[in-house]
Amino acid sequence: MNNKVFDALTGMYFTVDDPDGSYGTGQVVRLAAEGVYFIRFDGNEVTLPLELVSIGEMLETTDEEFKLWRFFDTIEERDKWIEWLDAPSKPRVISLVRPTK
Repeated sequence: MNNKVFDALTGMYFTVDDPDGSYGTGQVVRLAAEGVYFIRFDGNEVTLPLELVSIGEMLETTDEEFKLWRFFDTIEERDKWIEWLDAPSKPRVISLVRPTK
């Protein structure tokens, strides 16, 4: 029997969507037990305490099958995603009238 536990998430940064449309950010700190990780959400002024999150929770999706958790190797990658996510969308004009000859 193999007692080796595969750990691919420690050190990764994340965003997690909230039901109200906002999102939280943080970092996976370390493996707590097989399939369970200590994570730390980003706080404004005070470092928030560690929380336990299971792989099952990290794999949850919305009713429309969108992932709630997104993982990034670096803070820069995560910040780029957040910048794109928070950017206002540009309106597009689509003509519904067929041009006449």
